[in-house]
Amino acid sequence: MHPERQRPRRQFGASLIEVLVALLIFSFGLLGLAGLYARGAPTPFANQNVINVQTAADSLMAALANNMSGLPSSGVTKVSAPASMPSWLKDWLTQAQAQIPSLAVTIVPGNDASGNSCSSTSCGITATLYWNDGSTQRSQVFHAQIGIHS
Repeated sequence: MHPERQRPRRQFGASLIEVLVALLIFSFGLLGLAGLYARGAPTPFANQNVINVQTAADSLMAALANNMSGLPSSGVTKVSAPASMPSWLKDWLTQAQAQIPSLAVTIVPGNDASGNSCSSTSCGITATLYWNDGSTQRSQVFHAQIGIHS
């Protein structure tokens, strides 16, 4: 008589090695999602700064339009402290820096839309606003025509 052969045992379920490999693959996927989130999380804050800068530029142009007589001589090189601004722009910079603490500005008067030099009735303005987004300094240039040349 033949010795009875033992039938191989059938495997049910997953082995420990298979479970560990699946867990490792899942972990890499979660790490990838965490990295993606870390890159995208600062974006809303940066966008809010851009909106605040655009609002500050609008109010700057309004302040410049309200003081047309000071335009021809109002060239301002990069200023970040209200004390170094012309007196009629100090309030604007103080209010703007309440929203964007690192804000600095350069104002350059130029020819109006007709090509005439800046006067107390009409002027082209180029304003560059600078601010920090974390460790990156950003800037945005705004152009405006103020007043009407006769």
